[in-house]
Amino acid sequence: MMNRETESDLPEALLLEAAQWHLRCEDPRDDAMDWDAFSDWLGADPRHRRALDQMTLTADTIDEHRATLIEDEEEVAPPAPGARRFWRWGGLAIAASLAAVVAVPQLMGPTPEVYATDAQARRVALADGSSVMLAPHSRLTVEGRSQDNMSLEGGALFNIRHDPSRTLTISAGDVSVSDIGTRFDVQQQDSAVRVAVAEGRVRVSSQAMAQSVGLAAGDGLTFDGAVGTATVAPVKVQEIGSWQNGRLTYDNASLALVAADLSRYAGVKVEVPAALRFRRFSGTLIVDDGEKALRDLVELMDLRLGRDAGAWRIEQR
Repeated sequence: MMNRETESDLPEALLLEAAQWHLRCEDPRDDAMDWDAFSDWLGADPRHRRALDQMTLTADTIDEHRATLIEDEEEVAPPAPGARRFWRWGGLAIAASLAAVVAVPQLMGPTPEVYATDAQARRVALADGSSVMLAPHSRLTVEGRSQDNMSLEGGALFNIRHDPSRTLTISAGDVSVSDIGTRFDVQQQDSAVRVAVAEGRVRVSSQAMAQSVGLAAGDGLTFDGAVGTATVAPVKVQEIGSWQNGRLTYDNASLALVAADLSRYAGVKVEVPAALRFRRFSGTLIVDDGEKALRDLVELMDLRLGRDAGAWRIEQR
């Protein structure tokens, strides 16, 4: 969430960088913007997103109050096509200084919108025509004037409309996913996060990762926050988001991860002992009947089910 103090805690040099990126985003020339470099910069430090938001809102506010801020409006050059008048008013350094000290109500942003599900998935429609299919037992918080800051607990399939002037950022666990416009799935469970891209590209970053990772269609990333590692592997595009159709498909997934998914998507909870948590599973489970899916899982893995105080427990044969 953006800082609500009357004075920004962001360095002016960082705000100057944000001003430069903001200007490039609004440049109408096709070759003016390096989107890969922009995604790298945005994901490198959580403060970068805050600085960009603050710069954008400062530009909006100055544009809105132009007549008040400039005594002789006739002396101001008309804006270039496709560019904000704000940048005609004093350059990037002045823009950064203003963003660092100007306190305006608009910087507080709109009230966050929170969506939560129980046993049923829910489609969330965004103002720009994008949509999010929120998985069962999940929670999505949407913030920002352009609905471009989100945090996810659980799972969701994102279908984001392409808009070169903004980048959506989703926080899930210790991971941030930055997107310009694409379709991708995010699953978060405790310290584990999975991202699978069906269309377009995304960039995944975390303070635990040495550098951000770019993913294209057909790429999947699994982040293990417990040890701070990320693994990238191919995924079947047709299987991305298949949980909507009652199927869970895995390729070398840990048993602990599969058990967590069965809890969310099939409503069946099962305990996995420490000795089995990292056993690997590949295959497809049909989750219309949660207990049947669980029995199929243990049979395929040559394990067995036990009961402990009324709860399921996976055990060695």
